[in-house]
Amino acid sequence: MPLVRVGLTTWSGNNRMIRCAEKLGMTMEARIRKVRLYNGEYYDSIRMGILREEWEGR
Repeated sequence: MPLVRVGLTTWSGNNRMIRCAEKLGMTMEARIRKVRLYNGEYYDSIRMGILREEWEGR
C-alpha cells in the first residue's frame, strides 16, 4: 500500500498503548492538554505516528 504514515490517537491515561506505540517506533507528534474527562480527572489527548522511511530504516 502506498501509505506515507501510520498514526494513532490515545489518551495520557493509557500508558500501555503509549509504550506499545513506542516499541513499534512511533513518536509523539502532538499532545492536546486536558481534553478528555474521565472519572472527574482531565487527561491529555496523545497523537503518535511513524513515517514510511522511519519504519523501513529500522
